[in-house]
Amino acid sequence: MFDVMSIQPQAQPTTPLEAWRLSPLAGLRPRDVMLVTDFDGTLSEIVSDPSQSTILPASRDALTRLAGSLRRVAVVSSRSTEDLERRVPVRGVDLIGDSGLGLVTADERGRLDQFNLEAGRILHRFPGVWLEMKSGATAIHHRNSTASREELMDALRSLSERTGLHMQPGRRVIEVIPRDHPKGDMLEAMIEMRRPLGIICIGDDENDRPMFELVASLRLPHLTIGVASSEAAPDLFASCDLVVSDPQEVSRFLTIVAEWAERGNL
Repeated sequence: MFDVMSIQPQAQPTTPLEAWRLSPLAGLRPRDVMLVTDFDGTLSEIVSDPSQSTILPASRDALTRLAGSLRRVAVVSSRSTEDLERRVPVRGVDLIGDSGLGLVTADERGRLDQFNLEAGRILHRFPGVWLEMKSGATAIHHRNSTASREELMDALRSLSERTGLHMQPGRRVIEVIPRDHPKGDMLEAMIEMRRPLGIICIGDDENDRPMFELVASLRLPHLTIGVASSEAAPDLFASCDLVVSDPQEVSRFLTIVAEWAERGNL
């Protein structure tokens, strides 16, 4: 097991370039650094129709460059792996769908099926809300509804408790999953397997919180970056080293790291 350490408050950098220049990661070899990032709201803008999300060209180009330089580059999303493959056409990048849940058990699948059946009936009274049924989870999209997240979670709370599932609020979406904090568990397993000497972690939503908190607790050099939004909980980025305003700033950061990595591999 890797070591953890207590985090001491310190002044945060305010720009991607300043964050990178101050980071101890910049003193490592590129091949010793692992990058893990979310997709929606991080590599892509949040849009009203999730099927229309596309990776920003500058982020795609930077990931292409980084995939050949860093120890590992991974995109971890609540989308399915097949969906990610269409949206992140970059060779050499690990695309991890369903928030890293992996294969669900027959029992978990049965409980999700039961939830989906009954949730469809409950949510019928909320116009604009729709269910996306995935292999290891269910997403309740409400970006085009006037219903609040709190209303929907209250309506589904009894059902989620009865089926033993977790409701995880996000940006105009509620993820229903059979296991709690899967992104954090997945990242912990990746660190154990890949043994990086430094980690970059980027995300924007509640399901990224376990990754932020895990990385912030490591003795390894690290840089955690949150992408701000009006939908984020006030404390979501408490353990981040830098908070940027939007996915365009993520693109700028990734480009900075790609340029560093290419210089380091000369």
